[in-house]
Order: sequence, then structure tokens, then C-alpha cells
Amino acid sequence: MTSGLHSQLPKALVATFALALASASFDVAHADDEKPGFFKKIFGGGGKAEAPAPPAPEPEKKPAAKPKPEPEKTAARKPTSSKPPRVIITTTGGKKVEIGKKTAPSKTVAKTKTPKPKEEPVKDVTKSSVSKDNEAPMKGEFKEDDDDKPSASEKSKTVEVLPANGGWEIVKIGGRDYVTAESIRNFYNPVYGFTTFRTQGSHFWLGSSKLILKAQIGSQELLINNIKFILSFPVMEYNGKVLFSRLDLCKLIDPVLYPSHIQNAEFFDTVVVDAGHGGHDAGARGIYGYEKDFALKMAMSVRAALMQRGFKVILTRANDTFITLGGRVAIANQTPKSIFLSFHFNSGGSAATGIETWALTPQSAAATISRGGGYNVNGVTGNKQDSANIALATAVHASVISRFKFVDRGIKRAQWSVLTGCKRPGILFEGGFVTNGAECQLVASETYRQQVSAAIGDAVLNYRKALESAMAKR
Repeated sequence: MTSGLHSQLPKALVATFALALASASFDVAHADDEKPGFFKKIFGGGGKAEAPAPPAPEPEKKPAAKPKPEPEKTAARKPTSSKPPRVIITTTGGKKVEIGKKTAPSKTVAKTKTPKPKEEPVKDVTKSSVSKDNEAPMKGEFKEDDDDKPSASEKSKTVEVLPANGGWEIVKIGGRDYVTAESIRNFYNPVYGFTTFRTQGSHFWLGSSKLILKAQIGSQELLINNIKFILSFPVMEYNGKVLFSRLDLCKLIDPVLYPSHIQNAEFFDTVVVDAGHGGHDAGARGIYGYEKDFALKMAMSVRAALMQRGFKVILTRANDTFITLGGRVAIANQTPKSIFLSFHFNSGGSAATGIETWALTPQSAAATISRGGGYNVNGVTGNKQDSANIALATAVHASVISRFKFVDRGIKRAQWSVLTGCKRPGILFEGGFVTNGAECQLVASETYRQQVSAAIGDAVLNYRKALESAMAKR
């Protein structure tokens, strides 16, 4: 990667194939030609999450008269060498110890080769339980119901420290696998050259000139180059070691750090752009108009930006028409060589502000908010694209946040209907709160929409560049 390219592009997302998650073991391998610096290509380093962007041009129009729609419920939101070793981690054996005891982990044992596990087939299930909602109100088809989500009292308090394998340290807590931060540092160090590895109180830092990762024990928030991600499970600590869930390693950390080796990555030249709501479904009522109108204007602007960058674009709707959620998914699935971008705007209290981007909840994890479909027990069709989904979400979200300095509400997870059945990589982008006066003024500005669309166009182009080697292997 040349220094010239580094000067032209923001900091970024870097590369490896997605880790195949299975009940017994997982396998990681890296290509010989991987070079440091790919991260700079996509992951545009975050900005300060303190205040909205500066005042925008006057809105194009004042609020229209309030319509009298009967909106249909929707969930449209609804190693140390240049050649890293092949690593196999088993989850059998090990010594059980009770929490609180100062028992040291088992010593490293000789490597044992295990056949690469096959992924469990993904069942097309779209209804499940619901997780606790700590976010602003959102529109969705899922009712608020925590009954089916596993509670802390239902989980075993036993900790099982498994034998180290290939350098990876695994700790099983309550039946869930966690990997140590040291293991993560050692595995990705050949690419990033980490110089910082520090824990102070409950705060943890892992960093280098290319990447800074920050986390807090007990929290699900993870910052990578100051871009916020919401983990599926809180960061843990055991015997002085910081732990990340294996699922988060497989489904978030690895695809973000190594997108060029994402499995099943397919070349695309077309983007299906979905303007949320429409027709009798007005969406959120904002200070300067309705969500359905802003979403359509944003979709048209993104369409122009993508076409300028050489992409074909298919719109799910080009006017004020109501399209069912299933109809939108069908358009995406019927469009070959494509990815899917759904555009919405948020609603909440007058003080609520910021940008958030949604990718599908991985199997065996819970949605970030209660209306996001709850606990994804069996998996859904869209989970086949988990790694591509989170890489795409990172590219788009980081590009917008780094340019406009909006409040960063994070890259989150949910089982919105337009994501659960989508066979293509897809995300849902919430471009601001129409219920916030200053933010809605920006949303209503054509100049602002064009600028955001340009950032999104660049993000899609850079996302494709980052996955080029993975696509070539297909």
C-alpha cells in the first residue's frame, strides 16, 4: 500500500476472511500477500461525538399539512511473522474452576489439527424474543417483550479455562466462549504492529499508528478508530485478562479488521437503493416534513452519487408509493451482483440526535433494541452475509461520521424485516432525527443530502475495493 493512497483516503477497515462460527471449533487463516494499510482504505476514523454538524442551508420547504395515514407496522428499521499461521481452536477438554478462585489457566498443550467445521444451515426464521431497549424509540413490527431472552440467572456461573491452542486462549463463561485480548493482539499484530496494550481500571486500550481499539469491561460498546460499534455481548474480565466473546470476534472484529478475506464475498456492480416508507406509510413526522419524503429525496441523491462512481442503481420506489417490506426484499434478491442500502430517518425526543447504521443480528445474539426482533436463536436468511453486512455498515457509517462530525450512535444490530430475508449484503442507515430541529433542518437541505450521498458513494466504492481479493477468489 503506497503512502500516496494513504494520503488520499481516510483511516480504515482492514482484511481477512470471516471466521466460521461453529459449536465445537473455529479456524482462521490469512493470505501470504496481506499488507498493512488496507484498514486506511475504508474505515474513515471517527470524529468527536459531541455536537451535530454546523447549521445547514435553509430547508427547502415548510412542513406539509399533517396527513391522516394509518401506517402499517414495519420493521424496515425495523503471529509474529509475515505469514500468520493457520490456527485451530478447540473447545473440548479443559479444567473447570469456580468464579472468584485464583486458579491459573491450563498450560499450553501441543497443537492438534481439527477438521474445519461446517457452518450450521441458516433457517429462515424471522420472529423471536426481544432484548432490553436502552435507545430512543424506533419504529418496528416487533413488540417490546423480554420474556424469551436468556437471563443472567439462567446462565451457569462456572468458568472453564480451555487449553491454549495455537496461541489462542479460550475461556468459557456460562457456556459461552470468550477469547483473551492478548490472543487478539498476537494474531493481528503482524498487520497492525501494536505498540499499546493497556488496562486501567475497567478501561482497555489496544493500539498502533494504524488502529486504536478501546473497550470497557462490562460494556457492549467498542470503539475502533473512534467509530462506535455495539457488541453482541459485554466485554468480560477473568483472572486479570480482558475477554471478548468468540461470536463478536467472528462476526464483528475479524470482518472489520480483515474484510479482504471475507468468505462468500461476491463481486457487485449494482446497488439496490431503498427509500423507507411511502404512500400511506408516512414514517416519522418531523419538524420540516415527513420521513417518507426525506427518505425518497435521499435515495434519489444517493442514486446520482453512485451512478457518478460507475455503479448501476435500482430503486425500490421512485415516487410516493407504498412498497411492502417483502416487496423490497424481493427486489434486492432478484437483482444479481448487488448490495442493498435502505434509507430511513429517526424519531425520538426533541433532544435526540445522531447517526446510526444497522446490520443484521448474528445467530445466537440479541438485537441492540427491543423492537429489533429480539434474540436470533435459529438464524435467518440474511445471516449468510453476516461478515459482508458488518463490513458494509462500517464503511458507510465511518465515512459519514468522519466527514460530518455527527453524534455517533453506533453500528448496531437488529432483525429488521428488510434485512432478515435479504440474500445480498445489506444495511439500514438512519440519517438523523427529524424530530430534532437542527438535525431536521439539515435533513431538509438538498446541499446536505448531496454531501452525505457523496460520502456514501465513496464508502460503497471503497468497500468494493477492500473486498476485491476476496471477490477474486470466488
